[in-house]
Amino acid sequence: MRALCGAASALACLCLVGPARADKEAISLAYEVGAGCPDRRQFIEHVRTFTSKAEIVDDDGAPRRRFAVRVSGGGGKVQGQLTIDDHGAKSTRNVAGARCDEVISALALATAIAVDPDALGGAPSDETSEPRSPEPSPSTAKPAPTRARVASESPEPRRFAAARAHAPWLSLSAGARLGSALAPFPKLEASAELGCSYFAPVELSVGGAFGPRQEDRVLELEDWLGWLGVGYRALELPPLSVSLLAAFEAGDVQASGGSDVSPRRNLHRLWLAVNAGLAVRADGPGPLFFQANWGVRVPLSLQRYVETTNQGTSELYQVERLGYLLELSVGVHFL
Repeated sequence: MRALCGAASALACLCLVGPARADKEAISLAYEVGAGCPDRRQFIEHVRTFTSKAEIVDDDGAPRRRFAVRVSGGGGKVQGQLTIDDHGAKSTRNVAGARCDEVISALALATAIAVDPDALGGAPSDETSEPRSPEPSPSTAKPAPTRARVASESPEPRRFAAARAHAPWLSLSAGARLGSALAPFPKLEASAELGCSYFAPVELSVGGAFGPRQEDRVLELEDWLGWLGVGYRALELPPLSVSLLAAFEAGDVQASGGSDVSPRRNLHRLWLAVNAGLAVRADGPGPLFFQANWGVRVPLSLQRYVETTNQGTSELYQVERLGYLLELSVGVHFL
């Protein structure tokens, strides 16, 4: 979305690259993008949603304007560049965004406007490019500039709004995770998470996990946990991205004695912890993605589980001060 806003500031300049044409203009296109980005055919389809006046052909050496689109990732952003060679006079526009598809949409919009200044729904605002007509009468002079101002001052024309809405910014994933510190053995849990990338490169998430009953000979544990998380997308090399993660985790742990403890008693304990780590995400076909998380877990409540008998009290387990957390998940982007 920020990519399209950045491109909007360059649209007026792009309109000056070539004069407006009543018929189709044949242009050549060089297209270089990374894996996971829309391909050349999809880019051409994007351009055609904005204008029907751009006829994109192969470069056969004929004298025509040459357009070059290049997209790469890095530094937490996707970087896009549009270069227009108008018979030796070159102009370049740069666009940055959180996702490759939204950068491609912005570059397609800029390409369409360079060919057809009316692609946004308004006439070109540069009055010096047309011959000056005789002075109109007062009755006809006022409506024309009024229409021009309405078209140029419209904050978000319909085609621009459609392009901004192209990139999904919500995600839903499910998977499994394995962690320590909570139990004297690696605790397995099923997990689900809802993510939001609207503020990219900052990402927000809320999730939950259920750990079914597991036990060793002295302790049996079951847990229900939830968390609020925040991430920062530090590196993007389509189709891969790497994020820094932090989360606050809370929940309920139900404990009872293991097979060697008699009589068995049940109790509930509050669980609080802070998690930090890395996430590596790989975009799959369509809206699908795969993610792996590695991190550390720092418990904030160091509970002790003890057994009390007629002969006294013995400790079964005390929560560790530091643990690990591993997770694998699969999800989809939507909205």
